[in-house]
Amino acid sequence: MNYIGEHLVPGKLGHFFALLSFAAALVSTIAFFKAAQSTEPGDQRSWMKMARVTFIIDTLAVFGVFISIYYIIRSHLFEYNFAWEHSSKSLDFKYLLSCIWEAQEGSFLLWMMWQGVLGLVLLARAGQWRAPVLTVISFAQLILSTMIIGVFIFHVRLGHSPFQLVRQMDSLMDQPLFNRPDYLSFPQMKDGQGLNALLQNYWMVIHPPILFLGFASTVVPFSFAIAGLWKKKYGQWTKPALPWTLFSACVLGTGIMMGAAWAYESLTFGGYWAWDPVENASLVPWLVLIGGLHTMVVYNATGHSLRATYLFIILGFVLVLYSTYLTRSGKLGDTSVHAFVESGMDWQLVSLILAFLLPAGVLFAKAYRNIPHVEKEESTYSREFWMFIGSLIIFLSATFIIIATSLPILNSIAGTKWTTGDDPAFAYNRIEIFIAIILGLLTAATQYLKYKTTARSFFTSRIAMPAAIALVISILISVFGHIQYNKYGAGYMAAIHLAVFGAVFAIIANASYIWLGLRGKLKAAGASVAHIGFGMALLGILFSSAKKEVLSINTTGITIPLPAEMKENPMENITLLKTVKTDMGKYWATYQKDDSVNE
Repeated sequence: MNYIGEHLVPGKLGHFFALLSFAAALVSTIAFFKAAQSTEPGDQRSWMKMARVTFIIDTLAVFGVFISIYYIIRSHLFEYNFAWEHSSKSLDFKYLLSCIWEAQEGSFLLWMMWQGVLGLVLLARAGQWRAPVLTVISFAQLILSTMIIGVFIFHVRLGHSPFQLVRQMDSLMDQPLFNRPDYLSFPQMKDGQGLNALLQNYWMVIHPPILFLGFASTVVPFSFAIAGLWKKKYGQWTKPALPWTLFSACVLGTGIMMGAAWAYESLTFGGYWAWDPVENASLVPWLVLIGGLHTMVVYNATGHSLRATYLFIILGFVLVLYSTYLTRSGKLGDTSVHAFVESGMDWQLVSLILAFLLPAGVLFAKAYRNIPHVEKEESTYSREFWMFIGSLIIFLSATFIIIATSLPILNSIAGTKWTTGDDPAFAYNRIEIFIAIILGLLTAATQYLKYKTTARSFFTSRIAMPAAIALVISILISVFGHIQYNKYGAGYMAAIHLAVFGAVFAIIANASYIWLGLRGKLKAAGASVAHIGFGMALLGILFSSAKKEVLSINTTGITIPLPAEMKENPMENITLLKTVKTDMGKYWATYQKDDSVNE
């Protein structure tokens, strides 16, 4: 049948770019591998030339896919399911980009674009590590490209093509509408279904690109670690990998905070986080990466903790892949308000994890005995000892969070019914509050310790004054800030006060260290500034969580039954009458008019 009005060229062009990306990534992976293995300079140059050209082609092809999708959405070509399902004519220009990463295919594409850009930077700057590092990155591009090609191999579909037509969708192709050549003239095909209202927020224009840059960047330190194991240069990779690890931690952390800001504005968390499983899935790799960053610094300074560094850096990337499985498999659909629905790609998402976990695990296990380590134990008055302890605590925190987040997966495997209870936020908080206390104290004190060993008198004389000032300030905050969080009893409230002290201590001690230890040299104070930021973030989290107050207490006598799944107290929801001024505790609100997210 010849369908009237369809624009097939953009889709065919986009699909060609997707297939070209897959083919180019395959060739570049092989070529980089051959270049890394070659001992003949001539052969190495030949393979590197081929690898370089095909990697650039791969990156350009990925951008070609993106431009094709954007053209389809911008031109409102609703014969394509991507445009029909995720966009509409009424959307503002800025939200047309959000339409792309609302879809699974679009978010994978965003990931590949950033990975390609990072690969191009490494192609120019990686030096002797270029071939082995880019072998891993090219392989990552290859695996991710299978998520968007949407082809059948031996009756098994690889990925979902973003260029499928509506009439080709399995769930819609039997509709009588598509038996007509002029189906595009029917009203239901004149506009798309639109973008989820929760995603029509400025944070969702900038949050996903930053978050996926963070996700993509974790492959770089991972690639350096694999290159170190592969080439038996066990400790030499950490120095070139350190700036990339720092970059990845900073960008991923920024993306997570942007997501928290969006959640605060758009979701019914009752706060900025509430331990939503999707948010947890992005937090855990960041925590492990932070642990790896600290142990990497320790190794570069003292030779300790290289094995731990390998473990943390490898797991940091693998956990990004696992978080992808959690959020895209549909397994969290009942526990998260913004997980993807089931896509039928479970086996492919699991394969994505195993494709990196198994080779990395085998390499690490085989090389474990050969990885340099210092037999002599660190002094308990050394910086490296407490940096390792802090990294271990961060890792244990991440382990607890990922296990609790993965309960739906564990239940489906083991046939169990484990849950975090009726108050999932407290299930996390009652553990993490003690993590916060310990990390606050370590963040404050560790800067004052020297590598190798520190005189006890030197340490106590330097730390005493910041500790005393922090104690006074934290008491004032607790008393005059009215932090009386009695919901979970006196023990939990005491833990919050201790955490407040830890946060204030981290801020004061690190600010003091910049002045006393570094003589005000801000160029050398990167770690201290970061630790001050951590203390401020921790203090803000504690203060806002402990100061939560419901303003919408229903005093009108008018109650509207709420759906059972909302699990909210009807007396904490007040009905606003149009133009009637209504008290809200110390404030008041007047319902004036309805508004639209598209206006």
